[in-house]
Amino acid sequence: MRNAASARPAPRPAESAATRCVTDDAGFRSLRDDWQRLFARCERATPFNSWEWLFSWWRAYGDKRALRIVLVERDGVLVGIAPLMLGREATVLQTPCRVLRFVGDGSFDSDHLDFLVDPAHEALVMRRVEDWLRSNSEWDALELRELSSTSRSCAALRELASRLGVMIRTEESASAVLALPRSFDEFLRVRQARFRTRLRSLIKRVDQGELVFEPEVGPGDLRRKLRSLFALHQRRWNDGGRSGVFDAPAKRRFYGGFAPRFARNGWLRLYSLRRGDDYVAHELCFGAAGTTYLLQEGFDVSNPAASFGQTLRAAVVRHLIESGGTTYDFLGGFSRHKEDWGSERGTMVQVTLARRNLRGRLWFNAPLWRERLAAAAKRRLPKPVLDWLRRGRAR
Repeated sequence: MRNAASARPAPRPAESAATRCVTDDAGFRSLRDDWQRLFARCERATPFNSWEWLFSWWRAYGDKRALRIVLVERDGVLVGIAPLMLGREATVLQTPCRVLRFVGDGSFDSDHLDFLVDPAHEALVMRRVEDWLRSNSEWDALELRELSSTSRSCAALRELASRLGVMIRTEESASAVLALPRSFDEFLRVRQARFRTRLRSLIKRVDQGELVFEPEVGPGDLRRKLRSLFALHQRRWNDGGRSGVFDAPAKRRFYGGFAPRFARNGWLRLYSLRRGDDYVAHELCFGAAGTTYLLQEGFDVSNPAASFGQTLRAAVVRHLIESGGTTYDFLGGFSRHKEDWGSERGTMVQVTLARRNLRGRLWFNAPLWRERLAAAAKRRLPKPVLDWLRRGRAR
């Protein structure tokens, strides 16, 4: 049997590194230049990990949470960022739980969230994040959603959880990614016959000038096109008796914040389809390193047979292929519609860490309890009652 002294972990070697935590808007704003320099050194980073995206998101949505951006510096140079925020959320018993999340999580805008880490200092950064989590008593659970399955953070978090002695659960969800071929003809050849015929018919309307495809947006046109996107998107949802996402002022503020910042970086891709002087469809995308991410779209639904949304997507895919793009990421899950376009099923990961206190256990076990309750209800309740409950949950 080992004695207490031998059970203690060996002391770590001294490191010329410092850890600090940014907790206010002014500190977040001041990070821009150092954040951008670190971002440029991270080949795996996406625009979702950029200062431009996360600061814009925080300014729009962060009023009910507290910033906890953990910074790791080596010899005075920023080498790692854990962009976290802390909020009070209800457990399954409606008791409060203190939950850390990525900045950007919670509004259904962000995918591919992650730590931003200089590849040369991955081990150092994760050790320092671990030390910060161990010494910080503010949190009960760490809920990290929308991680890519290829992220190195997934394995690092499992090791971190083991050393911290906390509970950990990993869950997966589907994503949809279209690998772009070398030519549009090649893209069409491998589509289903009926869908291929339809796409050729739709793209002909652009080629013959009936509809005008605009692949660029000038600085003077950005706000006008954003307003048009908001209006088309809202009209589609309002016609179905539902409220669209752009009813919310915070959503409009967020788009108005990140879009011009992305435009200055050369990331913004706002594609438009025009009939005469009127816009009939928009796709708001952004891209870097050959990948284009589809964030939001809006199209005229007054004449469903016109298929303005599909026409614009066909024009966008052809434009991306001809421009040398490699990937079109649909974001937001997998569906039959996305599969028709040739997308393949990918995987996003959610990692939950929870302390072994009451609040942490309630948070951690809630999904398991819900699954058991749903299974029991399915066995015992009549089908009409189950259908009524599902409709209520959907509302």
